[in-house]
Amino acid sequence: MGGHGDKRETVFTLNGETVVAHGAETVLDVARRLGVHIPTLCHHEAVTAYGACRLCLVEVSWGKRSKLVTSCLYQPYENDAVETDSARVHAARRMVLEMLLARCPDVEVIRDMGKAYGVAQSRFPSMEAPGPSGCILCGLCVRVCDEVVGASAIGYANRGTQRYVSTPHGDNADACIGCGACVFVCPTGALHLEDKDGIRTMVEFNTSMPMVKCGACGEYFATEKQLRAMLEKTQVPEETALKCPKCRGADFTGIAGKALLALQADAGKTGS
Repeated sequence: MGGHGDKRETVFTLNGETVVAHGAETVLDVARRLGVHIPTLCHHEAVTAYGACRLCLVEVSWGKRSKLVTSCLYQPYENDAVETDSARVHAARRMVLEMLLARCPDVEVIRDMGKAYGVAQSRFPSMEAPGPSGCILCGLCVRVCDEVVGASAIGYANRGTQRYVSTPHGDNADACIGCGACVFVCPTGALHLEDKDGIRTMVEFNTSMPMVKCGACGEYFATEKQLRAMLEKTQVPEETALKCPKCRGADFTGIAGKALLALQADAGKTGS
């Protein structure tokens, strides 16, 4: 990782333009702030950067020396020269996309990114991997469950090409609250939840739990565990939390309430 000590501002160039990184901003942070596109599949502002997908690689130069770094982790140094789409970067991203296509040839988002870089198919043999179909091991589901939800219900099993995301020992995850955050952040659609007859099932993790009916309209809308966790973490009145997003509306005036409404609305989208 790069860095600039305690300096509050770091001046460097981004695609030939002089820019400034504030505090601990990474190259990706600066690029997004300035509207410069850098592709990612494993990055989300809500969780710690991981650098797993390697699509955010950029080229950093000092005079005649240069190297590729993950922009989501790299904090620029003074006078760095960063290129986000040099020939070297382009070639590296093509290689990454070929590897992803070998693992997940039918994932639409990967195919679309491949087309953008002129990669229609992979030269590598198909990789049969355990775990959820379409999973690229970006780690977003694991990180959001651990860092945002605080449940730590899922993690990694095995190593190397046999590594996959799973519940402990592949069993029903008692720690899972059924919030659907893992489904929402998954960039490839590898994870799914199903709501049926008052039961929510996290499909790929073989985990099911009862849901709660809205106190106003009577429709199932969240799991019991999800509501308990949210009530513990927010100051939302219980009578308000026990209403579904559609019926809650005017009851949500505070910041905590709006955040909870957004979370549950997002969870609802993933299950549709």
